[in-house]
Amino acid sequence: QEFRSEQRQKRNYLIHLLYVRQEFDECLEVIDDCLDKVKQLSEYPLYVKGLIRRQQGNIQESLRLFQQAACLNPLNVNNLKQVGRSLFLLGKHKAALQVFEEALRVGGGAYVDDWEIWHNKGLCLSYLKKPEEAKESFLRANSIQRHDCTFMQLGQLFTQQEDYKGAIEVYLEALEFSPENPEILTTIGLLYLRLGENFRAFDFLGNALTHDPLSAKAILAAGSIIQDHQDMDVALIKYRVAAVQTPNSAQLWNNIGMCFFGKQRYVAA
Repeated sequence: QEFRSEQRQKRNYLIHLLYVRQEFDECLEVIDDCLDKVKQLSEYPLYVKGLIRRQQGNIQESLRLFQQAACLNPLNVNNLKQVGRSLFLLGKHKAALQVFEEALRVGGGAYVDDWEIWHNKGLCLSYLKKPEEAKESFLRANSIQRHDCTFMQLGQLFTQQEDYKGAIEVYLEALEFSPENPEILTTIGLLYLRLGENFRAFDFLGNALTHDPLSAKAILAAGSIIQDHQDMDVALIKYRVAAVQTPNSAQLWNNIGMCFFGKQRYVAA
């Protein structure tokens, strides 16, 4: 028995090593060989195979594998979290929410402050059209550990409710955590545009472009402000950069057309 345990530890270490190196084909070979020998009754190989299959886009199979792992060890919260994540990716948001709540129940005190569970609960509640409960989950997640993605989701909820000032407050708090995040800077700039505060908007958009000069969203927004101030040539220079990144953007080509129209170059427009 001791020899078998030692073999299992070595095999699991090899699986882990191949996985973190992203040598997925070789990793799957080791996993399948191992599972054949133990009649599919080994938790860790099933778990890692589920992770690989999900990364490869096979969500349904990943769900089956994580469920198998959870059956072998129903008290392992990590198995439940992955079951919930795969259900969420399959669009089964209500079922995913129930699994994350089960993970909190099973995990007890050790997992009551698990950022991942609360963040994913918030995502499920957002899709289930329960914005206030989703906000509570995201706020709980951020109180445990701040992440850009949680701030972005929370800000989106305020934006969907047309509470733009509330959304800006969320994103400004996010900037304290990630002051150089171009996506957050761009989003704040766009929200100030909605509020009609063009100068503040341009300030944040310019800051975003400092960190990501090729951000099409920031270029388009900044260009529109420049265009509103009748500086068509500068706006066109901005749009030229954006056109390389998003050549099929209808809004971009509409703005370019309006620039030429403003310059009275009707043929180009």
